[in-house]
Amino acid sequence: MMKEDAQIDGELTTVMYHYVRQIKNSNYPNLKGLEFDGFKRQLDFLSSNYEVISADQLIGYVTGEVNDFPKNACLLTFDDGYKDHIEYVLPELLKRKMNACFFPPVQPIEENTLLDVNSIHFILASATDPTQLFNDLLKELRLRGFSETFLNQSIAKLAKPNRYDPAEVIFFKRMLQKELPFELRSEITTILFDKYVGKSEEEFSKELYMTTNEIQNLIQSGMYVGSHTYHHFWLDSVDEVIQEQEIDRSLKFLQKVGTQTEKWIMCYPYGAYNNHTIEILHRKNCAIGFTTKVGKSSLDPKLTFEMNRFDTNDFPQ
Repeated sequence: MMKEDAQIDGELTTVMYHYVRQIKNSNYPNLKGLEFDGFKRQLDFLSSNYEVISADQLIGYVTGEVNDFPKNACLLTFDDGYKDHIEYVLPELLKRKMNACFFPPVQPIEENTLLDVNSIHFILASATDPTQLFNDLLKELRLRGFSETFLNQSIAKLAKPNRYDPAEVIFFKRMLQKELPFELRSEITTILFDKYVGKSEEEFSKELYMTTNEIQNLIQSGMYVGSHTYHHFWLDSVDEVIQEQEIDRSLKFLQKVGTQTEKWIMCYPYGAYNNHTIEILHRKNCAIGFTTKVGKSSLDPKLTFEMNRFDTNDFPQ
């Protein structure tokens, strides 16, 4: 049971990672990720300025099983189950005797599929002109009968730059990640992936994601593996029945690879969740849920399903 009535003091700094690899000299030098040398420098910075903790320390504290907690605690999290994490991240963590949390989605690992979000990343990394991509997407939508009114409204709604991407790229991402019906956005993404990347999705999936055995290796090496759902859906865009199926299928996988499914950690794909998600997590004996909201996290047990994370780009590299 959580310490529902207890007041827990303190904050947690959590860092979120995705791609960690040698990028500049790779086949995809424009991929947005963290260069391995930058990762090592960042670990130097974090270990000098924070106490890097394990998932067990965090779970123990928020559930009341552990009373002591570092004042300047930092947790490292790695999303999406990339082979980068076994080839680059794990050896570096072991060398430094550091712990971390890993959150792989199940479908690409078990079925050798490619997440749409990753297809989009590598389309963007392979393309040289964001405007051409923008126009290619509009062309595919027009071929499928979407009106100019719909397209103009979508552009006005979505084509807004953020701190990482220009407006054309944000529009491209949002339309193919969330706004279009699932089957349609997968169909268009597959067409554009073939055009720009030129590999089969099955072949690329095997290159990109860890295997089940490699995930078991993470656990055997002392790392924590938690849930990132089965299909990597935006949970706030599907009903509670599908949400529960996504979580149950992920928990089944976690049992298979040998990690804990009591007092476990959830990492919301895209940081998306709603009240239904939190209610399901309560019933499934989840201890913590990580969002993509930027900032430190309170260790108040009433807030543990909405914990914040910083992006790796928020720290020196």
